Amino acid sequence: MSRGNALVEVLVVGVLVVLMVVGVGATAMRLHSAGETMTEVAQTAALFAARHGDASTALEVVYRLAPDSMVEIETGDDEITVIVRKRVGVLGPAGTWVTKTVTGRATAALSPLRSGRG
Repeated sequence: MSRGNALVEVLVVGVLVVLMVVGVGATAMRLHSAGETMTEVAQTAALFAARHGDASTALEVVYRLAPDSMVEIETGDDEITVIVRKRVGVLGPAGTWVTKTVTGRATAALSPLRSGRG
C-alpha cells in the first residue's frame, strides 16, 4: 500500500510542477513576443516619420500595426523617437489574469533630403 501511495504522490507533484513550468514559460513567451512586436512597430513608425518628416504619419502607422496601443512621439532637431506601449494579459499567480505593460522604443535620424527639412 505504501508504494502505491508514494507513486500517486510523486505523480501528483510531478503534474503540478509541469503545469507551473508551462504557465511560467507561456507567460514569458507572451511578454517577449509582445515586446518584440512593439519594438518593431516603433522602429517602423520612426523610420517612416524620419523619411517623410511628419509625426502624424508615425501615429497612423502605429495605429494600423498595433490598434490598441499607446503612442508617444518625441521630435528633436535631427531625430525622432517613437515609444509604443501596449497592455498584455498574462497568466498570473494562482491562475489569475494579470495585465502587464510592454514598451517598444525606437529612434531614427531625420533625413535632411527626404524629410522636407533640407
